[in-house]
Amino acid sequence: MSLPTLGNAAIVVVIVIAVLARRLSWSELENSDTDVWRGPLVMAGIGLYQMHDKLTGTTLGPIDVVLLVLGVGLALVAGLASGRVAQVEHRGTKVFYRLGLPGLGIMVCYLVLRLALAGLGHLLGATITSGGGSLLLTMGANLLVQSVVVQSKAHRQAEEYSSR
Repeated sequence: MSLPTLGNAAIVVVIVIAVLARRLSWSELENSDTDVWRGPLVMAGIGLYQMHDKLTGTTLGPIDVVLLVLGVGLALVAGLASGRVAQVEHRGTKVFYRLGLPGLGIMVCYLVLRLALAGLGHLLGATITSGGGSLLLTMGANLLVQSVVVQSKAHRQAEEYSSR
């Protein structure tokens, strides 16, 4: 493993730990749309940029495409599931959320499966799916879906709460 690869892996680990720590504790949910998509899109954009750099001078093979599609699909399903089990609470005029233990379980399973896909990609010689770029891309997709589901859940609960 090269030094840049280890650096990318360290960055991904730090980001994952920070995101999990934030999402496990009660956090105020900003009701602006930018709060929902800004962070996950930046993460996915960095992942795409890193993947683009790996592709310079090479072509995508079928194994790359299959593993990338599997990784993104897994990210979307895990984001939907963890968003659905997230806890949303109204405190006065503010809305708070957290993943809780079921959400943590889903996220841990997702990360283990995603890292297994990355390892499989490395073993099979996949160019694009074995590095930090694809991990950041899929993690960004996961968090985007999760955030949209939590925000939608909060809006529904706010409507129910106000109609009482």
